[in-house]
Amino acid sequence: METSLPEGEAKLLLESLDTPSPVSIRQHILKAEKELFPGSLPVPWCPRGRYLEERPVFTLDPRFHAGAYYVQEASGMSLWQLEPYLQKMKAPRVLDACAAPGGKSTLLLDILPGDGLLVSNEIIRPRVPVLAENLSRWGYANVVVTQNDPAAFSVLDGYFDVLVTDVPCSGEGLFRKDPASRSAWSPAQVELCAARQRRILSDLWPSLKEGGLLLYSTCTYNRVEDEDQIDWITDHLGARVILGPQKYLPHRIRGEGFFMALMEKTSKTKNPERNPLHALRGKSAFSLYSGPSEGFPKPLNGDYSWSMKHILLKAFPASLHREMTTLESVLDVVHSGIAVASRKGNDWIPYADLALATDLNKEAYPNVPLDTSQALAFLRRDSLTFPPDTEKGYLLLTFDNLPLGFVNNLGNRSNNLHPLSRRILIRPQKNPDGNQHQRS
Repeated sequence: METSLPEGEAKLLLESLDTPSPVSIRQHILKAEKELFPGSLPVPWCPRGRYLEERPVFTLDPRFHAGAYYVQEASGMSLWQLEPYLQKMKAPRVLDACAAPGGKSTLLLDILPGDGLLVSNEIIRPRVPVLAENLSRWGYANVVVTQNDPAAFSVLDGYFDVLVTDVPCSGEGLFRKDPASRSAWSPAQVELCAARQRRILSDLWPSLKEGGLLLYSTCTYNRVEDEDQIDWITDHLGARVILGPQKYLPHRIRGEGFFMALMEKTSKTKNPERNPLHALRGKSAFSLYSGPSEGFPKPLNGDYSWSMKHILLKAFPASLHREMTTLESVLDVVHSGIAVASRKGNDWIPYADLALATDLNKEAYPNVPLDTSQALAFLRRDSLTFPPDTEKGYLLLTFDNLPLGFVNNLGNRSNNLHPLSRRILIRPQKNPDGNQHQRS
């Protein structure tokens, strides 16, 4: 860094790594119209980003579980600069190639036009469930979550309009909040990461159409993984820089640090005339379905098509249904569209993801507002009881006017439909003053 930065700045950078990490969140563009944290300060490069003065226990905030905001490092919110480029495109197809845990994918969904489609991929299998859960909580239907090696996307020749590659790196941006990451760093690790990044980019490159956009980013500071990679992409893959490179360093901005550049692909695809969907033809894991039977409440607003996957009813934007379901033929898809309900005999049991959908028809089920203690009890999967005059059957529970989930009210008790995998664990813990406080 002493050779890369102006004189004296390397010292400032190193000193900044021993200061407390800033806390930032990004509010959902549709679910959170009001200011969620009064007194918070704006993130300059992201209109939905806010800095918090201290870090609350987010697990104990029902609004977090409702998808009203995402806890994201502020530097990474700089991807919001893609918004004008995406809005100019007709039905853009976007691949977030290294997506877990989901911060950039949720941001992309907020700025993607309604006719666009996001494929959110994570190569490391244990990280996929968290990615799928975060995208389910965010509530958009135009997303497909996959678990594939980058080489698997080469068959989608020229399919994507935009590639977002926040590639695995040596993690210098973790040095402040995770001091143990410093011991894992070495010049050899930097070179290993740079080679891995080039392999990922080479594998993904055929899937980007000529004239398409590549957003390359890392959370590291060194030139080998940043500026040198941009030079390699332009020289070896065929691209020109149209935005950046931009370097966010923690001694200059309020964040952990970030590097990004936006490039346009100038090289040609191998088969530019081929319709990418032709490569996807095959037996789909889904079957077309005419929709829920008469008497089933209309669960979603908007134009949706329906499919059944085993006993699960799925909803897809009608204009994207064919693409989203046939992607199953070549990719390992773990989540797509909106999971609406599971069928049990003649009964349709509403699925948790339906409550979190941005297009949810809130009038489809009786609404029951909860206070904080009731909402946390629901999130623990406790059985809730309701006043005797409460309607029986499936109820939509809300907190602060945000849909949170479903219960089946039987009168004397209720069945909690919050997924076991999303259950929060809360235990009382005594502070030195002797008082009990809730901790997750």
